[in-house]
Amino acid sequence: MNKQAQASLEFTLGFVITILLVVLTANVFVWLNHCVVRRQVEYENSRSEAGRTNVGKSDFFTPPKLNVFVSGGYVEK
Repeated sequence: MNKQAQASLEFTLGFVITILLVVLTANVFVWLNHCVVRRQVEYENSRSEAGRTNVGKSDFFTPPKLNVFVSGGYVEK
């Protein structure tokens, strides 16, 4: 009986860790997707300025800070 209890605890702990990793990984992928979309929009908006301003300017986008404990991986400011 003692080994069955230990197996149940190990399974529960493993299941919780697996679910946590899946959620955290999903948040990272959502954050990456959000960054790619926002970066592309900012890039396209900066193209009209490209011919008129500094040629070497590439700081048109700053990604939001990653926070895997928030749904979506980021917090809007």
